[in-house]
Amino acid sequence: MKVLVTAQALILMPGIVVRLNEEEARDRKHCMQPLGGGLYKATLENHFKRNQVVEFEGEVPKQYINSCEPIDDNGRVLPPAQPGAGTAPSSTHAPAVTGIDSARPSKPRLDLDGMTKAQLIEFAEQRHVNVDAGMNKSQIVAVLKKKLRTDAA
Repeated sequence: MKVLVTAQALILMPGIVVRLNEEEARDRKHCMQPLGGGLYKATLENHFKRNQVVEFEGEVPKQYINSCEPIDDNGRVLPPAQPGAGTAPSSTHAPAVTGIDSARPSKPRLDLDGMTKAQLIEFAEQRHVNVDAGMNKSQIVAVLKKKLRTDAA
């Protein structure tokens, strides 16, 4: 799927497969492994700047969804997917544990300590948190945790 980078940068992690043209492949030959057919697998972190187009093989990995917008072959941003054909009907089951408000969705727990420095910087950019690239990983985690705590209160 083709996407337009909307964040300051999209940092592809090793193992991600993308389609590159000859020029892009030549510029990134030091950090991409050719798989054939224009597909390349990242062997090192790859940085794509805002407004660059990236074509993922298959669906966009979850960690990149907030940093890009899907586009068509003409470069136009696609509208969000509408629920309908092919989607499972929503179920309205009673909560398994009594006393839980099922109308309020729970937030997934973030593992900031398990993220790389590059992932933390991208996460901070997505949430409009200023972090200095000169900060070490533990300093960035501390800033993000403080911001998340103040937002939750």
